[in-house]
Amino acid sequence: MTSLSATVILSSYNGEKRLPNTLDSFVRQDLPKDGWEIIAVDNNSSDGTFELLQSYADRLPIKPFRHVTPGKSSALNEAIARARGELLVFTDDDVEAAPRWLSSIVECAAAHPEVSVIGGRIVPNWERPPGDDPLYTWLPLGSTFAIVDDLPTGPCDPSKIWGPNTTIRASALGEERYREDIGPLPAKLYAMGEDSEIVMRLAARGHKAYHCAEAQVRHFVPASNMSADWVQKRAERLGFGIPALQPEKIPGGPRLGGVPVRTWLETASWGARSLMLYPLPKSRLRFWAIWKLYYMRGLIQGIRHYMPAARA
Repeated sequence: MTSLSATVILSSYNGEKRLPNTLDSFVRQDLPKDGWEIIAVDNNSSDGTFELLQSYADRLPIKPFRHVTPGKSSALNEAIARARGELLVFTDDDVEAAPRWLSSIVECAAAHPEVSVIGGRIVPNWERPPGDDPLYTWLPLGSTFAIVDDLPTGPCDPSKIWGPNTTIRASALGEERYREDIGPLPAKLYAMGEDSEIVMRLAARGHKAYHCAEAQVRHFVPASNMSADWVQKRAERLGFGIPALQPEKIPGGPRLGGVPVRTWLETASWGARSLMLYPLPKSRLRFWAIWKLYYMRGLIQGIRHYMPAARA
């Protein structure tokens, strides 16, 4: 390690339109530029992402590179190998960081040397404000849109530390890396939760987590994600990842087509409910029945992908 206190790490796939707002917010950081660096990965983009990252070299301590292997987790692991800071600050290419974001993280880490993982406040940056849409009274907004805006500064549940604002001490991370079989991939279906998985793995080893509410980013929520259809289809990804992230939740017993019979029965039950409710007007009950059916569809595919061997 060098005297650098922090390395900001992000991966971008075709982020040419999203990145300017993020990079401009980095320019406004009040932490002296000689105390941090940015490792920015162009993850096999087909647009001008890499050239855009390069264009900020005169305004930011940025080190962009191309990583042609598709997959966010693979890109982050390569970035970790290049990082020099003691604090590895992971974020996304669609955030707007408050001017004291980085300095707040550094100050928090210095004040709490016993803490290995630090999360920060994540507030929504709605492209289209929810207004009075009833959908947003049905949803857990935090987990759906990666929002953490109600935690006070202090020790926290590690499950509340999410990707757009996650800091891990390099000394605590050691040889641990992101699982490359989960996280965003070009495939239609992929297991979500690569950020939570690595944090929970560190927590299981005894590392403490802390929430620094002063370290804030605004996370962009596009209008295209603000529909019942998008949220319900996202449930398929969530279900797909359960066998990878929480295999203990998969029932044992007889299997049919590689999938527990109990899972088939639960899927059939939700399918019947969805079929009955689909022709009816929109309601919370109708929404969640369809959501659960998509979740079960993803779960079946995830079991076949991650747990092909039969379990008695």
